[in-house]
Amino acid sequence: MKAKILIGAVFGGIVITFVTGWMQGFLLYTLAGGLQVLMGPLLGATNYGLPFVWRTVIVYPGSPTNYHTIGLVADLVMWVSIVGLVQYAVSGRKK
Repeated sequence: MKAKILIGAVFGGIVITFVTGWMQGFLLYTLAGGLQVLMGPLLGATNYGLPFVWRTVIVYPGSPTNYHTIGLVADLVMWVSIVGLVQYAVSGRKK
């Protein structure tokens, strides 16, 4: 049963993380080592990933999309933990 919860949590966390990659995020990990709260899009760029920004799309034509691995890993850890806790709570109630 625990393996089923773990597999479901990892799969659900990955799916939610990549779905939130289409939503505008509000927490950006800066190179200085801290979190910056974004109140709106930056000038010339749109940030995606919820709540941590892990994808930045520059608005100018021909510009590449930037991926932030620290934000992606933070999102994955957060969503896998949340999905795992929800699955554990639901499985405990069914017994």
